Formats: sequence, structure tokens, C-alpha cells
Amino acid sequence: MEKKELRHHVLQKRNALSQEQRERFSRQACHELLQCDRLSQAKVVMAFHPFGEELDILPFLEEARERGVEIWLPLTVPSQRRLVPYRYDGPQMLKQGVYGIWEPNPDLAEEGDCSRLDAILVPGVAFDRRGGRMGYGGGYYDRFLAALQHRPFLVGICFSIQVVDQVPMEPHDIRLDALVTEKGFYHS
Repeated sequence: MEKKELRHHVLQKRNALSQEQRERFSRQACHELLQCDRLSQAKVVMAFHPFGEELDILPFLEEARERGVEIWLPLTVPSQRRLVPYRYDGPQMLKQGVYGIWEPNPDLAEEGDCSRLDAILVPGVAFDRRGGRMGYGGGYYDRFLAALQHRPFLVGICFSIQVVDQVPMEPHDIRLDALVTEKGFYHS
């Protein structure tokens, strides 16, 4: 019940942000992402397309692509409860997925080779500064991250109001290396 209550509480706070706050905080967080040395050295970064009231990282994705970084976005495969990364070449190759999230259209996109991943930007509901992350409850990212043969640099992305003292962690949960909010970049 602890996770369910925390998820509800944090989403309620996030949804209460005004559109102006969400846009301003998203710009500030994208600036922080662009200043990160580990991300600026990365050649291949898996990210996510923001959904609903999530922090908007699209400006970071476009700037990173202009700088020559290969960006990948995940396709959700609910029947297998897994994520499959595809190269992102712009909004023209996206389709609305099963959860309403914009995802790569496999007919228009090239599947990514996970051994090439340098970094992954990870969405979620709540985070702590020790690398804890609580997602939306489907376990997609934890399964994806656990299956990787090597560990890329893992960065949580959220508004500062989504940072809590401690996220309840289970043995299968993967800790992140860093966290970015509109207030800065924090290493775990």
C-alpha cells in the first residue's frame, strides 16, 4: 500500500503544477541535461517521449540530435511486458502507443542495439537522491534495465516536487546513477 499511496500523492502534486510552471521547469531541466559531461560525451542515449504531465524533455532530445547524439525511444510491448528501443529520427516516425504515449513506429524506425547504449534517461513517478525510482507500476523499465548486458549511465528525470526522502525499493528495482530536476543535477 505504501507505493500506491506515494504514487497517488506525488502524481497529485505533479498534476497541480500550472502549465507555465511545467514549461519553465522543463526548460531548466533540459538546460541541466545539456550541461552534464557524461551525457554530452554519450554517442547513444535512450530517452522517452513525455506523456501527460511529465517533464518535457523534447527540447533536450532535439538539441542532442543536433549535436550528433543518436537518440532512441522505447516501444512498449504490453503482451510481453517489455520495452524495445528504436532510433528516433523526429516526430514523423512516431505513433500513439497503447497507453497513449507517442512511441516509435516499427515500420518507420530502426531497432536499437542495446550494447551501444551510453546513457538512458528514465521517467518515473517518484525518485530519491540515492538512486531510488518508483515508476508507474508496470515494471517495464526495471525489466529492460535488468536485461542489459552492460550498464549505461542511468539518469532519472522529474520535477523537484517528485523527489522524496526515500522511495520504497524492492530487490528487483534498479538504482539510478543520477537525477535531474529543474533545480539541478544530482549524482546518486
